[in-house]
Amino acid sequence: MMELRIKNISKTYGKSKKALCNVDISLTPGIYGLLGPNGSGKSTLMNIITDNLKADRGCVYYDGDPISKLGSKYREKIGYMPQQQEIYDNFTGEEFLWYMAALKGLEKKYAKNKIDNLLKVVNLTSEKNKKIGSYSGGMKQRILIAQALLNDPDILIMDEPTAGLDPVTSVEINSLINEVQERYNTSSIIITHDLTCAKA
Repeated sequence: MMELRIKNISKTYGKSKKALCNVDISLTPGIYGLLGPNGSGKSTLMNIITDNLKADRGCVYYDGDPISKLGSKYREKIGYMPQQQEIYDNFTGEEFLWYMAALKGLEKKYAKNKIDNLLKVVNLTSEKNKKIGSYSGGMKQRILIAQALLNDPDILIMDEPTAGLDPVTSVEINSLINEVQERYNTSSIIITHDLTCAKA
């Protein structure tokens, strides 16, 4: 079973602004909520987990190996869903997934099967030829979840997946997150200030 070990991570900005202090957690496949207000260190921790930021102290391990030594092999195990919804409005949903598959270096045949399958998973097959600019907020969140899954990640990071959505759509996205975790057996980390989303 995959394990992401975050061991005694600390990070300080400048001389005195402590963002993280001795964070020590272990993540295996499941859904985790990283809950806190703005400025509480959520983004700092996620940047350290994704190897985009170095901690002052401590280390992150993927299956027992320091991520700093694994490099790109580790980053290939991560899927990231950003909070920002203003994404490539002139692309259709399918074009966007093809574009992201190319950026991730997926082979064409594999990408086609993966894209077709993910469109079904996020219930956007009938909307795949529509421009993303015409999508509702929930549809945009679903296409962002789909692109995060293109590379079959072990670690799925979702930044405020229900931000700005109405209650009914938020419930639908939370249900999709549960379905995705069960289907792909990921360690799904939800970054949020919304307690309802953290209980997904």
